[in-house]
Amino acid sequence: MASALAAVEPGYVALEGGDSRIEVVPTLGGRVRSLDLFDHEWLLPTTPATLPRLNQVPVASAGWDECAPSAGGGHVPEWVKGVGGRPLPVGGEARAQVPETTLSTDPDGHKLRCTWRGERMPWELTRTLLVRPDGAVEARYEAHTTGKDRLPFLWSAFLTFPLTKLTRLRLPDGGRFRVASVEGAKLQGDVMEGDGKWPRLVLDEKSRDLSVPWGIPRKAQLGAWLELGAGRSMIQIWEDDKRLTLSFDGAGVPYCGVFIDRSGLQHARKVRLQKIGSPTLCLAPALGAPDNYKDALGEWQSMTWLVPGEPRRWSVTIRGGTA
Repeated sequence: MASALAAVEPGYVALEGGDSRIEVVPTLGGRVRSLDLFDHEWLLPTTPATLPRLNQVPVASAGWDECAPSAGGGHVPEWVKGVGGRPLPVGGEARAQVPETTLSTDPDGHKLRCTWRGERMPWELTRTLLVRPDGAVEARYEAHTTGKDRLPFLWSAFLTFPLTKLTRLRLPDGGRFRVASVEGAKLQGDVMEGDGKWPRLVLDEKSRDLSVPWGIPRKAQLGAWLELGAGRSMIQIWEDDKRLTLSFDGAGVPYCGVFIDRSGLQHARKVRLQKIGSPTLCLAPALGAPDNYKDALGEWQSMTWLVPGEPRRWSVTIRGGTA
């Protein structure tokens, strides 16, 4: 029987169901700080250095953060009616807010509803986290504009995982994989399809199979976006014999960011004058790509628009398992 627990430590709420337990911290922008499925903690732990802050890139954070109305910051292009020229912080506004929070229980399981509202633009986002009795974790989203004009909306959810030699990544076949940034290595040519199952890149003159993220150059940081296409799609992360599956409807979640920080510099800390970092893998299901308005409304032409009176709804389902 599933149970909902208000934790002894103030500031977070834990939801349990089946073999799953999640912990949400409303005062950290509604961050999911723990995603423990089938006796395995998947998310990078929150530390003082990885607390969500305005104008901090999400890939330098931890846990599961909601980034709205965008993660990339910058200014909305001047031609956008009603909000043209508006400045937005890196990481988005939602991560720096304390969302309105409601806990409830029904036959489906235990639910935690968080609602964020825009301050610089007229938007509202609600995420309802549900932990089912079978252990499945479902995030149901709804967004709408509170203004009179249609609104470009670049929501993304950044889920940050530790990256190890055992980490394996399985991406859906057929989706376009587009590199947005590479640091610490030289990218040559375009993405190669290989056997059709894994996108491959040539980094530092060597073909790299991204199904093994640890295999990119040691100092490299890679940012890319995958088009999920129409219909249901799935991404899997393996850590030895443990498996995490993210499923979404391609019509509702058209893109997913893939960020690999093999160098660990995004999470580096100093110990006796040496920088010691945590290599990470970040997945970011999103309504547009990349994560800034200039490119998403420009060269990439990949933006979701919120239309007055027409809420946008989508969901992400997460399941754990073993080989």
